[in-house]
Amino acid sequence: MLVLGINGSPRHKGNSHYLMDRFMKEMESKGHDTQVLNAVKMKINPCIGCGHCEKKGVCIFEDDFTHIFLPEVIKADIIVISSPVYFYGFPAAIKALIDRIQVLWSRKYRLKKDEFKGRKRKGFLLAVGATRGEDLFDGLKLTARYFFDAADIEYETALCYRGIDEKGGIKNHLAVNEEINNLVAGL
Repeated sequence: MLVLGINGSPRHKGNSHYLMDRFMKEMESKGHDTQVLNAVKMKINPCIGCGHCEKKGVCIFEDDFTHIFLPEVIKADIIVISSPVYFYGFPAAIKALIDRIQVLWSRKYRLKKDEFKGRKRKGFLLAVGATRGEDLFDGLKLTARYFFDAADIEYETALCYRGIDEKGGIKNHLAVNEEINNLVAGL
């Protein structure tokens, strides 16, 4: 089973990285293959809404999305997104990847292709935010839900942590390791 991690944080080895690392180590301990793609390191053109994918099922751009990201999303059995909150949404690099998943939405809904027939894929969101606002993660959860739907992935759940801004601050959260362990144990 391939577990694909999508790290959305531009901060090197920050809180989102820690969440991803913990999740992936637990998955590896269960014998799963893992891979993490760092959105900020990928060369991704933003979606321009040209409609090419709705007609042809492929994107007009030849970039890291087309050659690296999309093939791994298609192969993955489990996808986990780990990200900080930027203005109640995803940071720009990961949002560009999410927007470009329109190509799978187009294949599924416009062109009626069923390339994931018989596969039961799962998706998870790990998120961290500096403020304590009640609706802090609503934008990420909704965007993740539609990303997973377009890629024919069942959105399972999210683990979200408020009030953590300092780099490495997530390591001091009392429940994070237990919650990740419990999440992975249920898979």
